[in-house]
Amino acid sequence: MSDTATSELEQFQEILNSLDPQSYGMFAEADMGRQAREFAEGDIGRYLLGCARQEYAGAIEKLKRVPFWRYRRIQQLQNEMWRAENFMLWLRDLIIRGRAAEGTLAESEDK
Repeated sequence: MSDTATSELEQFQEILNSLDPQSYGMFAEADMGRQAREFAEGDIGRYLLGCARQEYAGAIEKLKRVPFWRYRRIQQLQNEMWRAENFMLWLRDLIIRGRAAEGTLAESEDK
């Protein structure tokens, strides 16, 4: 690691150490949100989100045609929908919580 990278890392660590526990948590949440945004906007994130949307839509279409007495198949399709939906929700929630943390940190800097 170069000397400038080492000194930047040391400065960053000093900033982290000077934060109170609540600000440190906000900083970590903001960072996770940023990483989630970058993931969702990247090739792998877009691909996985597309897969989740397709799985969800496919399960709904199949669920419309399943006879009511095939309860195991209905449960299987509901689980497919749940898995796809939760993946999208978890990613969305990370992004939202990260943006909220960024806003809170920005407000505390302005004070």
